[in-house]
Amino acid sequence: MATIDFITMKDLQHKADVLTMMHGLYSEDEAASPVDRSRFPLTIDFFLANPSQGRIILFEEGISLRGYALLVPFWSNEFGGHVVVVDELFVTPEARNRGIARNFFRFLGEQRPFDAVALALEVNPDNTGALRLYQSLGFSCRNNSFTYCFPDG
Repeated sequence: MATIDFITMKDLQHKADVLTMMHGLYSEDEAASPVDRSRFPLTIDFFLANPSQGRIILFEEGISLRGYALLVPFWSNEFGGHVVVVDELFVTPEARNRGIARNFFRFLGEQRPFDAVALALEVNPDNTGALRLYQSLGFSCRNNSFTYCFPDG
């Protein structure tokens, strides 16, 4: 197995590939609320222009992309530092079950993007494979969260 490198996306070279993977994620794992897929390019453009507000991490194996993740930081009074939300995580179907996601979380623990003191994420309760992974990594469920979407957003 070749090595997977976790690289911060810094230009538009892989934009089309990332967009394809974003569509793949939402085709496989339906979101809890409607998702306007036409906004996906805006996310890429925003993170490239504003790296302090979010990053796209590419999972590279040689010249092939094997996945991506979106990282979004926020300051938490409760945790006394930046919590990084793994907003999206996708590994291409042909690269799954090789430990890529597990290695990605090891990478996050070593690199501590945004000087993170904690990680957070959401997972579809029907995605048993992801649930098993996150639980094995030490993630725990926090039951005090609500989401409100503005009507025009």
